[in-house]
Amino acid sequence: MTSMREQVLTAAAADWRAGDRGGARTRLAAAMEQLPDDAVLPAMAGLLACQSGDPAEGSTLLRRAVALDPADQASRFNLVAALIDTRALEEADEAARLLDEANPRALRVRAYLAAERGRHDEAATRYAAWLRLQPGDAQSWNNIGNSYTALERHDDAIQAFERAVQIAPKEVAPHVNGAKALIAAGRDEHRLSWTRRAAGLLPRDYDIIFHHGLAEANSRNFDRAVETLSRAITVAPERADAYAELGLLYENLNRVDDLDQLVAQARRNSVADEHVALIAAWLYRRRNRLDEAAREADRIGTDVAPARRHHIRADIAERRGKADEAFAEFTLMNQAALAGAGAGEEPDYLTRVRQEGDGRLAATVRDAATSAARTPASPVFIMGFPRSGTTLLDTLLMNDPHFHVMEELPIVGTIEAEARAAGGIDRADPDQLRQRYFDLLAQVAPNDRHVVVVDKFPLHLARAPLLYRMFPDARMIFVERHPFDVVLSCFMANFQLNFAMRHLTSLPEAAALYDAAMTSFANAERQLPLSVHRFRYERLVADPDAELRALMRFLDVPWNDELLDNQASASRRGHIATASYSQVTEPIYTRAIDRWRRYERYFGDAAALLRPWCEKLGYEV
Repeated sequence: MTSMREQVLTAAAADWRAGDRGGARTRLAAAMEQLPDDAVLPAMAGLLACQSGDPAEGSTLLRRAVALDPADQASRFNLVAALIDTRALEEADEAARLLDEANPRALRVRAYLAAERGRHDEAATRYAAWLRLQPGDAQSWNNIGNSYTALERHDDAIQAFERAVQIAPKEVAPHVNGAKALIAAGRDEHRLSWTRRAAGLLPRDYDIIFHHGLAEANSRNFDRAVETLSRAITVAPERADAYAELGLLYENLNRVDDLDQLVAQARRNSVADEHVALIAAWLYRRRNRLDEAAREADRIGTDVAPARRHHIRADIAERRGKADEAFAEFTLMNQAALAGAGAGEEPDYLTRVRQEGDGRLAATVRDAATSAARTPASPVFIMGFPRSGTTLLDTLLMNDPHFHVMEELPIVGTIEAEARAAGGIDRADPDQLRQRYFDLLAQVAPNDRHVVVVDKFPLHLARAPLLYRMFPDARMIFVERHPFDVVLSCFMANFQLNFAMRHLTSLPEAAALYDAAMTSFANAERQLPLSVHRFRYERLVADPDAELRALMRFLDVPWNDELLDNQASASRRGHIATASYSQVTEPIYTRAIDRWRRYERYFGDAAALLRPWCEKLGYEV
């Protein structure tokens, strides 16, 4: 004799096959009222609810089924899936703990939940076990790659994404996530080739084109970046992020008219005004129409690029003389930047500068061999704490054909990391270090004219012993600026946070790094016969002719009147890669001198670290 449950299940299945989904679910609901202790009916009803696109109702029914029969693995799997669909991940994670580990599917589900809950070690272990059983699962290769990225296992991540791409070359996610992993690993060249391949495979996918555009810009292929980001807009004219990145690129390239046209294009394409307002605020700030810039900045959505939003609002307030409002916005900008950057490395950069800058390394280098080679000629190094005026100086030097100016390229940083990994700066062969410098130079910025190389990197300040080992005859330009103004300007800059720059997000920590970097250079000067010329920002502003003539005498380079035209140089150079890009395109101005006095009350304990340096450098406090 057929039971009531069997009759209901048979009839519900017939309803379902006939396309009467509502009838099937109604029939099961009525039966559950009559048979409240039956686990099979809510299990079936829950499954049908999920298949009907109602995972919330499915979860409710499947909870009942599992409560009535905790050993029913099929219902538990379905419950976990429904909870995942409703993003009830904590409950899903708890329910999944009782899945039968003998079922390989449990590995995959629990791996996914571990990753979603931030337990990436566990996720990687479970995915690896699953992939040994199912090596053709592209989605799981993508997911394990994401966990490896979170764990900073960069080689494993990139290999996992490559496996996913090989299995499913038309799937977007592994291409995009692979690009992000290469960013995290700092592998710019591989990132560019990766995104170019992806764009070839998926030439009409917006996300692929967008990430390809970012990679081209990062590799300083600016014409290609503009072309690629413009194509992303053509593919998806309603998507806002390509407008923001292209707008930022136009601003950095000093293409203000193109920025104007981009704002108009975004509005024609009905991009949400809370997004368009960001690039419009950039436009009006660059045209010094500050009231209009402020109105646009007020319209930027609160969730739109928080660090950029707070930065433009802060900069406008600063230019309008509203110090308290500006400081509050700069504070929020730095908080947003730190939140987006994640945890820092240990030991941090400040600790390393303090340890390596205490004079002992310089003393060791003093007693070690230095490179005897003199060809090619040693570079000129521009250094100084960030925001001291190094970008303005390198922009001016670009006016003179005697110089091949490099702006913050990681050549010395790469050599420093390699030497440290191989046993230390003081133990490396100095001739090999020197040759490595020129090999890297040929790769990233070839000196085709065979003129004087000028290597500008502010925090070369903390690398003087390494520079001396490679180039004992190098001329160093130390750019000085009032310590309070420098530290305040760093706090106000929307830096791309890295190992060093994350220390510039508060006045106390920025002052601590200033003190450590300046101490490092002072110790190096005491121990090593460095050839140093002090170039002062305030003197440049007051009398640029005199300050630059003194520098040219130090460099043994004939005077060139074009050195004084920073606006022409900034226009010719195109992209400006530092936080100073909007300033160096203006005439040399005085508004940044003694700006710190308007913010003096905010320095607190940071002032005690900076006052001694003011005295040593001859600045008033």
